[in-house]
Order: sequence, then C-alpha cells, then structure tokens
Amino acid sequence: NVCSVTILKSAMDFFDGKLDALDAAARKQLTSWFPSEFSDDILNKWELKGFYDIKNAQPAQLNGPTPANINGGRGTAAFRGKSLPKGLFVCGDHMATATLNGALESGVKAGKAAAEVA
Repeated sequence: NVCSVTILKSAMDFFDGKLDALDAAARKQLTSWFPSEFSDDILNKWELKGFYDIKNAQPAQLNGPTPANINGGRGTAAFRGKSLPKGLFVCGDHMATATLNGALESGVKAGKAAAEVA
C-alpha cells in the first residue's frame, strides 16, 4: 500500500529543516482520514519511502492574479479574464482546486458547456 501526501508551503516553511517533526505531524493528520483501527499502523509502522520538495507543484489556490475558486471553479469560457471563442473551453486543476478532484470537476463543467454548444 502507498499513501502520497501533499504538504502546502506554509507547513513546509514551518517545518523547514525538521523532517522528522513534519513526518510526525503528517502522520497525526492522516490518522483522522482513516478508520481508527489503522492509527497505530500509521503512527508507528508506516515507512517513509521518500520526501520530495517540488516547488510550484500545484497551481496557486488563493491570492495571485488568477486564484482558483474552491466553490465550483471558474467559468470555462474565459481564461485569465479574456473570453474564449465560441465552442472553446478551458479546464484543469488551475480552474478549480489544485487537486485531481478539482481537475475532474473542471473537466465535467467544460464538458457540460461543450454539450450545450453542440
């Protein structure tokens, strides 16, 4: 079994140089995501296989010139404030939350918009 975790910049900055403390904090958070019978395994038996600090791995969620929207994402018929030609739509995690779920949600929204044009 594999569990992959994304850690936001603010937490990375807080735990800078303290990988063991970051690992412990992440494991503690993970115990709230899984049924309680797995808590001991998560805290004490899971093996950390790697840690990769990938700068700008996800598009900005908040702030910035074109922040993602956590409530359904942005419209699909415009990009960076400019309308797209009729029948052209944009989707991706940069249009909703910077997650796989956001990318899928955005794709569904673009697909529905495209179906209305057809």
